[in-house]
Amino acid sequence: MDLDSSKEGLERIGKKNTTVDSRGELFLTGIRTLDQKLGMEMSTRRGLPKGSIILVSYPSGTVIPTLFVQRILLNWAQNKGENVIFYIHSSRPYNHVINSFRAYEWDIGPYENKNWFFENMFDLSSSAMTSTLKLGKIEVRRKTYVKRVIDRMLHVKENQKKQCFSVFDDLLWMKEDRLDEDSNALIAFLRRTIISFSELGGVHFFLLPQDVLEPVAERIIMNAATGIFHFSRNILGSKIKDTFAITKLMGVAYISENLDISPSEAEGFKIESTAKI
Repeated sequence: MDLDSSKEGLERIGKKNTTVDSRGELFLTGIRTLDQKLGMEMSTRRGLPKGSIILVSYPSGTVIPTLFVQRILLNWAQNKGENVIFYIHSSRPYNHVINSFRAYEWDIGPYENKNWFFENMFDLSSSAMTSTLKLGKIEVRRKTYVKRVIDRMLHVKENQKKQCFSVFDDLLWMKEDRLDEDSNALIAFLRRTIISFSELGGVHFFLLPQDVLEPVAERIIMNAATGIFHFSRNILGSKIKDTFAITKLMGVAYISENLDISPSEAEGFKIESTAKI
């Protein structure tokens, strides 16, 4: 589903470009109403910039943000020849993640273990474990596992020449690792991660429930991210409204405004301005 753009190269859904704009590659999300908002009338360049780290900030009482990212990754997975998806889950077991896809009849069967890989951090403990070699206590940290996953992605890019996309669903493991209590360790971790993702390309999502980590840590993560998608939920009587705003996105022009977001049978989600004309 590639769209020709006369002067700015090629807009595409997660596909390698033969004519790359000097300002960097962009990836369409495959959600038409979102892609229309990326760039807006200020630019013909549309999509998420290559190498982006997108922080998805959301209230704990909604699953819409998680489903939103799942839909985008599924769209990118459909280009099996070019793209590899890494889904790193830490707050839910594998079967819960799969069921969230199935609830909307989104079929990942054709891609799983081919160009879609689930990385299970849910069963990994950050507590001290006794070594089977009786070498005393060893500390197993989830940030170590994250590094291994990123190294795997770098290996895939280097050896298979494919574009890697990922989601870290979610960042609550930082609380268990106590990264949110150690600003220096958090900054060092994010610095290494940013450098790795700049080499990787693709687009990478960090899901973070609001008001869970220490406020300073949350600000550090927001500063490190190249993009922030902010979700809100409002309950008015019997009506529930989910809204979404792009509050930061480096590398592409955008207008920050509140947008209504709702599931759509046609393309996963429908996104429209909250300001009705």
